[in-house]
Amino acid sequence: MSRKAGISLIQPNDIGGNCCGQIYSSKGYGPAYTHTVNATVEKLWKWTQEGKSAVVLDITSCTHTLRDCRPALTPENKAKFDAMRILDSIEYLLEEVLPRVDVKRRKASIALHPVCSLQKMGIESKFTQVAKQLAENVMVPVNAGCCGMAGDRGFLFPELTASATRPEAEDVKGGCHDGYYSSAKTCEMAMSEAVGKNYESIVYLLDECVD
Repeated sequence: MSRKAGISLIQPNDIGGNCCGQIYSSKGYGPAYTHTVNATVEKLWKWTQEGKSAVVLDITSCTHTLRDCRPALTPENKAKFDAMRILDSIEYLLEEVLPRVDVKRRKASIALHPVCSLQKMGIESKFTQVAKQLAENVMVPVNAGCCGMAGDRGFLFPELTASATRPEAEDVKGGCHDGYYSSAKTCEMAMSEAVGKNYESIVYLLDECVD
C-alpha cells in the first residue's frame, strides 16, 4: 500500500521483541514499563536515523501509549522523543498515503469500530475521514465504545469483552455491510467474536481500493 503511494518504508530487522510498554503500565508494573519504554525510544532513535524518518504504528493503542510515555523517560531519551514524529496508521493513511493515490474502487457499506485510543488522542474523526473516501456508506455504531480487551485482560476473562461489546454488536448486526474495520488487532479480535464477522485493519481496505 505504501509502495502504491510511492513511499518507502523501513521495517527494522531487529524489531521483534520490542514493545510500547502498555502490557506493563496497564497492570501497574511501573519499573517494567519504565525500562521498556526507554529501551524502545532508544531503538526508535536508531531506526529513524535520529529522528530523520517518522515512526508509523499500526496498532492505535500502541501509538497512544508511546505518545504518552515521556514522563517515564530519562532526560537523554526525552530529548530523543521530542525530536521524533510518531504517527498512528490512521494519520499516516489520511495525511501521507491518500493524497498520493487514486481510489479506484469503493465498498458500498462498511462498519467501523473506533478504538478507545483514537478517542483519547482526538483523532477519531480522521478514522471516519479515511473510511468515507473508501466506502459509500460508513456506519459508526451509536453504542460504539470500549471492546473490553483492556490490553490482554480479555484473553484471560472473555466475559469482559462479551459484556462490553454487546450493545455495539447489536447495532452492527442490525445492518448489512461489505466490510468491518478498526485499527487495533486485539479490538478487532473482540469485535469479530461479538459480531460474528471478520474485523480487520482499515489499512487492508485502502489496499483493496487502490491499484
